[in-house]
Amino acid sequence: MNRLVLLAAVLISGCPTAAADHERLGDRAYREGRFADAMSEYRAAQTSGTRDRVWAKLGAAALRGRALGVAIEAYSALEHADPSRAAEAAAGLERVAHLAERGGSGDLKHLAGAVRALRTVAPGRPLGRFAMAPGNGLPAAEALGALPAALASASDSRTVDSLLVAYGGAQRVVTACETATKTLRTVLRRTRDPGLRATASDGVSACALRLGLDALAAEQAETAERWFEAAIAAATASPSGWRAQIGLGDARLNQGDVLGAAIAYQAVISATGVPDSLAKLAGDKLNALGGGSPPALEGVH
Repeated sequence: MNRLVLLAAVLISGCPTAAADHERLGDRAYREGRFADAMSEYRAAQTSGTRDRVWAKLGAAALRGRALGVAIEAYSALEHADPSRAAEAAAGLERVAHLAERGGSGDLKHLAGAVRALRTVAPGRPLGRFAMAPGNGLPAAEALGALPAALASASDSRTVDSLLVAYGGAQRVVTACETATKTLRTVLRRTRDPGLRATASDGVSACALRLGLDALAAEQAETAERWFEAAIAAATASPSGWRAQIGLGDARLNQGDVLGAAIAYQAVISATGVPDSLAKLAGDKLNALGGGSPPALEGVH
């Protein structure tokens, strides 16, 4: 009985001996390919003074077990526990980024997380193509500057297309939307990947809508009409596509085409899934046409 009490006290106190035992069990599980068990043991071992070594082992087990979130946590903690191991931590985070990149859209959050951690762990380390990873927190202007190196390190066409999508998104932030539209249309010509096409199409539609509204505000109705049609073609059943339909009606009305305007407004009202605010805006404009009073041209709602 006394031995049981003593054992319980040892476990509760988290003494180095117990931590070392967990580390050894983790090592055994790792060698046997039981990476989930190894991760559990390494976590349990993090009660001794060998915390940095255990973080490194946890990161390695997480990589082998494709627990990418755990690997990001472990390598970030490794550098925090022992800054002299920053290069080792950065190398681990790069391996996470490579695995996440190959994992497709489902691993984008881990790709972005690994890049953000890399920027913290090794601020001066070149990010290469990972500088363009969506959601990595890199300022758009800096991401644009990283594109040549990113493309140079791209090893396949899908990576190039992914970089171009990210590049187009950055262009929307720091340069004219017209330039971003050209980049994203290049992606649509190059790839059949559904995810990349959807992202590029949404970007084209949002940019074309913005350009159409700008042209309408500058009283360039014909130019506005072309941009609104481009926005609709890129993403018809989307908020930007429906808003572009309303803008198309405004552009046609500005050119004296009342029937064409009514058709555009009605297309929004008749569509399914339209947000209430856009449906009301289209309805108000259509009703104003019926009353003989031209509706006011409005901005984004």
